Amino acid sequence: MLLSKGLWLGKGRIRPSGISLGDEVEADVQVSEDDEGISLSGAFSGAFNGTFSIRIAPDETGTYVVDARVGAFALEGMGKLESEPNLCLLWNEGGTQSATVALFAVARGIGCRGFLREGEQTLTWEMLLRLKQDALKADNVVSLSRRRR
Repeated sequence: MLLSKGLWLGKGRIRPSGISLGDEVEADVQVSEDDEGISLSGAFSGAFNGTFSIRIAPDETGTYVVDARVGAFALEGMGKLESEPNLCLLWNEGGTQSATVALFAVARGIGCRGFLREGEQTLTWEMLLRLKQDALKADNVVSLSRRRR
């Protein structure tokens, strides 16, 4: 899977059908792993505000089981996450909502694109996710290289 453990920051656009430009959206994504799979949790802000929780676990056939709670949407489905692009197909229990998600490597991070369909309405999004690198301060770090004066 392309997303590794850590805190990821996302910035992109969300676009309802019939709109050409779309609205900005940002995301804070915490990725964690355990013996049974991967969890993604966090929040969106901007054009779409809300929290999300996604659980991904391998199944016995070589694909992954995906359980997603994004705002008011409760979707489940499957994913192919062993090679690029990482792909997921999700749907709700009644079959009235469906979504696709693709993750792929780009020069500055991980790209995420997808579609959500509910009734006659379609929503698309694209987002760039970057791993947040916190600089760690340490008093015991010494530089061995000479500096120019």
